[in-house]
Amino acid sequence: MKRVRPSDQCAVIDDDGVVYVAPLPDGPILVLDGVSALIWQTVCDSQIDDAVAYVADATGQRPEDIAGHVDAFVTDLVRRGALVVDDHG
Repeated sequence: MKRVRPSDQCAVIDDDGVVYVAPLPDGPILVLDGVSALIWQTVCDSQIDDAVAYVADATGQRPEDIAGHVDAFVTDLVRRGALVVDDHG
């Protein structure tokens, strides 16, 4: 199973359900709210598959219907330097 974590080269502020993520030193600052904030908060604490199940439950969706969307979102955050794959998790 894949696990991700915030990059060491990234500043994060979680303020009342809105997550501000800034890959350093050049950004851009990403503003995550709603489901995108929920995905960020969840994937940083669990395996991707567990995060999919949690987000599906929280949004009333089926895991198989959202798994591809969650994975694509996480992959984009890795590409932007906000998240890194944690091979030791």
